[in-house]
Amino acid sequence: MSEKVFPLLFVFLLMSCSSVTERTEYVYWKGDGIGVEVTVHSPMDTLQYVYASENGGQNDQMTWFQDFSSSDGRVTVDSLTRRITIVPENGIARFSYVVRCTLPEGYGSPGGCLMDVFRPDIDDKMLFSRTENIFAVPEDDADMKVVVKWSRVPPYPVFCLYNPGQGTGSFEGTVGDISWSVIAGDPLLTVDTVMVRGKVNYLATALRKNVDLNKRQLKDYYRTFYGAVSSFWGEEGSEPYTMLFFPFRNNTWEATGNGFTNGFFSRYDATADTVLNKMRRDLFTHEIGHKWLNNGPVWFPEGFNEMQTAYQLVASGIESPEYFATYFNIALSGLWHSPYRNVPDEEAEEKFWEDGDYIWLLYWRGFSYAFHLAGVYEKETGKPNAWKPMMDAVRPFLDDFTADKFLDAMSVLMEKERLEKDYKKYILEGRDFDFQAEDLPSGCRIVYQPDGTPQLEVTDAALFKKHFQ
Repeated sequence: MSEKVFPLLFVFLLMSCSSVTERTEYVYWKGDGIGVEVTVHSPMDTLQYVYASENGGQNDQMTWFQDFSSSDGRVTVDSLTRRITIVPENGIARFSYVVRCTLPEGYGSPGGCLMDVFRPDIDDKMLFSRTENIFAVPEDDADMKVVVKWSRVPPYPVFCLYNPGQGTGSFEGTVGDISWSVIAGDPLLTVDTVMVRGKVNYLATALRKNVDLNKRQLKDYYRTFYGAVSSFWGEEGSEPYTMLFFPFRNNTWEATGNGFTNGFFSRYDATADTVLNKMRRDLFTHEIGHKWLNNGPVWFPEGFNEMQTAYQLVASGIESPEYFATYFNIALSGLWHSPYRNVPDEEAEEKFWEDGDYIWLLYWRGFSYAFHLAGVYEKETGKPNAWKPMMDAVRPFLDDFTADKFLDAMSVLMEKERLEKDYKKYILEGRDFDFQAEDLPSGCRIVYQPDGTPQLEVTDAALFKKHFQ
């Protein structure tokens, strides 16, 4: 490995309920990956850590967890479950491993979506990893206190989603803060402060083309959209939010991404002249929505988030009400032409990550269900803009969302017997949506194409616009 690769060191100070400090020391560059040395101080007889997750439908995470060794206590790894069992000796245990670069040999194909948002991508030219792919963290202890430090700065700027705006500065927080987060480094990476409604937020980019144009467009979108959606949820004064746009290394896939509580990241085609085309903008909008809609059966955090995406693009003034119809019609067409459109929800959930044909099904089904409920709400109350009261009703349990809680909350807004019947029919059983004229939001209609595909049309622009005000 070239000597241009500089060592790194992470230090975790993990504090248990006792006075003994539990400490995990991470990381220096080693070979073509990150070498990790972990020192655990604990009065516990046995601890269990976990490395990576099943996120992204992966089953090969342990292929990049390599060269494992242990000392000072007994430490064993179960590769199948990714669990690390630690038995300290005199309160101390040590183990080490190496995190290799992304993409095992033969994985994927050039130009395809390689899902490397879920994979470590680490060398002397780029650092991109979800922290769960670097840190082995204590299992089921998100509140454990941690301190993260870098002993030497890499040869390029670094951004940490768990420590926004601070680069490689030391960080104090909890295991929950570093889990489900992202670290990115690149010679062209810059971090800009973006003010939204008087609050500091961050835009992290590593742009390859048209830097000034792309930054200006991304900042304008940031201020406009994030300002509108955070106001909708009543969180203008919440913690800083980060938008991270990072190029793929060897992939020309349009874009993909993930949303988190304090930010989102997207990896995109590095050859693109303009980052913020409509397809990517809509993806970004969806991912930002996961700040609020991120739990529960897939039809809710993904399908209702699609409804929120289309709704907020209009409500923020970025798009016209007609764009809602355009966006929804993509979902209607996808759902209608899916060979699995009538697969029951339980089966669709089970196969969500296993079969690519199932992935979008629950997005489209949940979106259609949200639109249906908006129409039922207006029919029963006479009030347009159902999205606001629907989201206000579920807000108290968004972090612990269940279908039963959702139905109870919705039953305050609309007739319960009808609600439960429709939920069983459209979600649990996966039957086709009826889209009866009397149940549709005002100012629109559903027409059917020759092949039977339903399509939304705006019949009264002024009336339809009221749903977004």
